[in-house]
Formats: sequence, C-alpha cells, structure tokens
Amino acid sequence: MASSLDYRSLKSAKMLDGLSDEQLRNFWDAGRLITIPTGDSIIKEGDVGDEMYILLEGVVEVSQTLLLKMGHTGIGEKEKTLIRLEGSLKPCFGEMSLMENAERSATVSSLTDSRVLVIDRAHFNELLEDDPSLGITILRNTLAIVSTRLRKANSDVLKLTTALSMALE
Repeated sequence: MASSLDYRSLKSAKMLDGLSDEQLRNFWDAGRLITIPTGDSIIKEGDVGDEMYILLEGVVEVSQTLLLKMGHTGIGEKEKTLIRLEGSLKPCFGEMSLMENAERSATVSSLTDSRVLVIDRAHFNELLEDDPSLGITILRNTLAIVSTRLRKANSDVLKLTTALSMALE
C-alpha cells in the first residue's frame, strides 16, 4: 500500500475534530502506523486490550458473536456483521479500551489491506497530561461518538424487544 500518510491524514477524524495542526502532529507522533492484511483480525471480541485505532485507509468490518439455536437441542455461534467502516471517513474503534480495562465488545476484521494509526493507553494518557486542551477536545469528541453508538444500540434493543414481544403473542 503506497501512500503518503502523515498527521494531516487525521484532519477529518471525528475523534480529533477541533485539534490544531500541532496537536494533530503530537497525536500522530504518539501512535504508530501499521498495515493490516486483508482477512486479519485487528481486535477480537472478548480479548482485553489497551489500544485504539483510527482507520486511515481500507475497509474493516465490525462483528459480534451471536448464539443461535441449531436444530432441536444444539446451540451454535455465528458472527453477525454490525457495520463496515471505510478509511475515507477516518473512523475510530477500540477507543473504550483507553478508558477501561475490559473485554473487547466486538471483533474488527480487515476486508482489504488497511492502514491504521494505533495509540495505546500509556501514550494516550501522556498526551492528556502534556496538553489538557487536547485531552478535553478528544474526550468530548469521544463522548459524542460513544453517545451516538449507545443511542443506536438502545434503539436496536427496543426494536428487537418489540419484535420478540409480537412473536411470542
């Protein structure tokens, strides 16, 4: 994947909206750029991690494991795609691991060769301590992203609960 990625690649990342060029450069320098080959998992549901990612190039798929009834007595698992993310939008994922030490809630797999900027909790915390205004901006943007995702999840649960209720009547 030949490209000219640098800190300016982060200008359209929602998580980093409102940061100055210097702050974007500092964020870039705190992370590391990696290439994920097609078909590889970046994050695995159930693993504990301390890194978040910004997708710069490529396409990834976010999925979760569903338990399904198989036949009369069996239970099986199936991966359910939740969303596909494209590098052109500079989406972030794994950001909750910067705030808590908990299991990953989904699997993220690369559908194409992809490039991501990875930042771990230690480097993220250093950024927040070195530049509190950068920290406030990122945390505010992250809160808005997580809030939007929670609102969608709540809506999905309501729809599923309504469908289940109607099916059981």
